[in-house]
Amino acid sequence: MSSKRSDDYQDLEEGITMEDGGSVIKEEDEKPLDPIEEQNKKRWVLIRAVLGELLCTFLFVYVLCATSANFIRLGSPPNPVVGGLSTGFAAVALIYSFADVSGAHFNPAVTFATCVTRKTSITKGLMYVGAQLVGSVLASLILLATFPGNFSGDKNAAYAVAIAPSEDANIGNAFLTELILTFILVYVIFAVAFDTVDNGVKTKVVGKSSSNNLTIYTTSGQTKAGFAPIAIGFTLGFLCFLGGSVSGGAFNPARVFGTALVGNKWTRHWMYWIADFLGAGLAGFAQKFFSSSHK
Repeated sequence: MSSKRSDDYQDLEEGITMEDGGSVIKEEDEKPLDPIEEQNKKRWVLIRAVLGELLCTFLFVYVLCATSANFIRLGSPPNPVVGGLSTGFAAVALIYSFADVSGAHFNPAVTFATCVTRKTSITKGLMYVGAQLVGSVLASLILLATFPGNFSGDKNAAYAVAIAPSEDANIGNAFLTELILTFILVYVIFAVAFDTVDNGVKTKVVGKSSSNNLTIYTTSGQTKAGFAPIAIGFTLGFLCFLGGSVSGGAFNPARVFGTALVGNKWTRHWMYWIADFLGAGLAGFAQKFFSSSHK
C-alpha cells in the first residue's frame, strides 16, 4: 500500500529515486556515484525499507489486537464499528507515515500481489513477508506484556484475540469470504496507489450520439495517489463490517500468524494464507486489466 505510483516502487527497489512534492529526483542526474558507493546506497535503501515494513506491521497488528483485547477486558460485547474505526484510522496514519519508506504493505497478501504482477521483485517480496511476520509476532508478544491477567479462562491475550472461522461456518464459507474480502482490499490498493492515468482532469465521451453515450471522468495519477491512504483506510474499515462472523475477517495473513503463534491457536490457519493470496493475486491481475495503462 502506498501513495506512490508503480514506477516509483521499481525505483525504490533500485535505490536511486526519491519523490518530493510530486517531482522525481534521480541522484544519478546530480552526480555520478562510485560503483561501490552506489551499491552500498542501494543496499541501505533496501534494508531501511525492510525494517520500515517490520515496524509498520508491528504497529498495525498491535493496534488491532490491543483494541480487541481492551474490549474483552472491559467485558463489552464485540463491536464491529469500533473495530472498523480503529483499523481504518490506524491504516491511514501508518500508510502516510511509511509510504515513502517501504510502501506500507503490512500485509503478505498485498506483497504477494505486487510480486505476481511484477511490481516488486521476488527477493524483496520474500524479505517483506519475513519482516511482516516478525513484526506480527513482536506485536503479539508486546500484547502479552501490556495486557495482564488471563483471557478466556486460562488463556493469554494473544489466544483471546486470535482469528478463527466461526464454528457454524464450513470451510467453503470461510474460504470464499476471505477470498472476496482480500480481493476488494487489494483491488482498491492497486487502483489508487499504483494505477497512473492521463495527467489532468479530463472528460471522455464514448458514443456517437449525445443521447447514447458514456462519459468517463479521469483524474491524474498524482491526484489519486494523494488520497490513496484515505481510500485504503476506508476500505479496511468497512471490510471489518463484513465477514467477521464467518471467517473472522482477517484479509491479512500477518494479522493471523502472530496471534496464532504466540497464543497457540492454529484453527484452519492454512486457509488464511491460501484464500488471501488467491484473492490478492486475482485482484492484482483484474486491476491491471482494467487500468488505464492497459493495452
